[in-house]
Amino acid sequence: MTPQPRLSTYAYFCLFALYFGATGGFLYPSLVINSTSGSLWMPILLWAGASAASCLLYARVLGRLGGQPLVPYTRGLLGPAAASLAMLPVMLFAIGAIVVMLRSFSELVSMTLLPTTPIAFLDGMIAPAALLAAAGLPPIFRAARALFLMAFLILLFLMLVGLINTHLYYGGPWLRPDPALLLSGGFFGGSFLWMGFTFVALCGSFDSGSSRKFRKGYLLSLGTGTLLVLAFVYLPVLTFGRELGSRLTFPFVTKMDSVYQYWIVFENLTAIFLSATMLSVMIVLALKLRAIGSMASGLWPRLPADKLILGGALAVFALSTLIPEWRDVESWVFHCIALRLYALFAFPLLLLIVQRSKRAKEDAA
Repeated sequence: MTPQPRLSTYAYFCLFALYFGATGGFLYPSLVINSTSGSLWMPILLWAGASAASCLLYARVLGRLGGQPLVPYTRGLLGPAAASLAMLPVMLFAIGAIVVMLRSFSELVSMTLLPTTPIAFLDGMIAPAALLAAAGLPPIFRAARALFLMAFLILLFLMLVGLINTHLYYGGPWLRPDPALLLSGGFFGGSFLWMGFTFVALCGSFDSGSSRKFRKGYLLSLGTGTLLVLAFVYLPVLTFGRELGSRLTFPFVTKMDSVYQYWIVFENLTAIFLSATMLSVMIVLALKLRAIGSMASGLWPRLPADKLILGGALAVFALSTLIPEWRDVESWVFHCIALRLYALFAFPLLLLIVQRSKRAKEDAA
């Protein structure tokens, strides 16, 4: 295996921050608004804290790999059969995540900009993402670094413009907890936004030094991403109110579509938002495809990762195109909750427990 070049904390930060930018403006605001009658910032901060805890679990596991990728290490630690069983829910979660992301973005473009364009044509954006994924993880990081500043400057401009016609009293209640939040499907359905680090962990090679950079890069991006997500959720609520905002499929996109000021040179802010987001989406799609290929080739070493990625891209394209309607995409978000929670917490805890058990046996011997 060709050794992976060393990545800086900034490289991790750029990729993780793009993940928040690429996934936070579509489905997530609607899920949060409909998940609670209390303060909207509470589910966001709860998931940010849970995400940080999960990242620390993964960082502890990755620090003990000694330069190996995670999946081959898991195969050696658990054995081929047990590793396949342990990785199966993670692989199913990753496949579901990429199908939902591809179809939801295609639906968004179809609803807002290109209503007569076939979904199959829009789903074709998986092709450049697959080629980038097949090239390897370092090109994905380089693309993320090249795109980061441009994408976030555009998003910052849109956020500032989005403050037009907002009213703080629409955002209340500001300090009211809602215990029913923890029983809401929308609360758990939104967990997909806080999992970008899991895909990097599944396809990178790590040692103690790179795991520290991985941890620092994600925690830094978590601060930036949380502020971005708060803006994605609150700007439409402060404009339309909670009741109307809860009925919108894409609240932030609707907010961008409602902004009109004579001094703004660009007439269609929705098109600017989607254009700025599209390249970020393709990078995230490439990362997810790379993770699927790395998992499959790590469990079955005779299978080449690049061919698995291209085959996986074709399967994802077929699944995304064959989904009958938008409501089926939304149902996938909720049906994959258990798989996401397993990938976030159960899988790294399982590896840590087995690591400690083996170390204890070795010390006793």
